[in-house]
Amino acid sequence: MLRSVAILAMSLCACIPGHPQSASDEVRLQATVQAVVQLTSFSGAITPVDLDPRFALTLRIESAAPAITNFRAGRVVTLAIHSPALLFGGKPTKGKTYDFVLHRKIEDGKVRFHGLKVQRTG
Repeated sequence: MLRSVAILAMSLCACIPGHPQSASDEVRLQATVQAVVQLTSFSGAITPVDLDPRFALTLRIESAAPAITNFRAGRVVTLAIHSPALLFGGKPTKGKTYDFVLHRKIEDGKVRFHGLKVQRTG
């Protein structure tokens, strides 16, 4: 009973206007590596996915689930990552398709991506 009351109270708080709302989910991407360069030598739009980014990883999205605006099939995106060696377990192969998992957090209407991981190579 007490658990039901707590769940109801949390649900009601989520519906109150002005109450901060947040959600997290996972985006599964299949993407082909286009380029990896040091962040200092990159120019253009970038999506941070790490707290200490040092490299720009440019990918062509082959598929995304769920499909979200930033990562639709056919789009080319550049992600700010910390280290290609840590992400890929070595040097990534340009033109190779990889499976990635990326976490998305929505808080107070702002979207933040984090936790990019390579699942397996294709």
